[in-house]
Amino acid sequence: MTSDPVRDAIHEAIQEHAPIGSKALLVGWSLVAEWMDHDGERWLSRAHAASTSAWSAKGMHHEALHGQWPDDSDD
Repeated sequence: MTSDPVRDAIHEAIQEHAPIGSKALLVGWSLVAEWMDHDGERWLSRAHAASTSAWSAKGMHHEALHGQWPDDSDD
């Protein structure tokens, strides 16, 4: 697997904010970003870790949409 500097930087940035401290190891991730151009047109882009398969990324997004979220007070 070849290295991708952008994916590597995203991975490192997420790992730096591990929810249970530095003992947790980030093994996969998937994200969605919203963009807007100067005319106000918006669109989404998606990315995932090189270690995360496409089907796993889709599962992460499904869980994010349909899973139970904590109350806003827990954020």
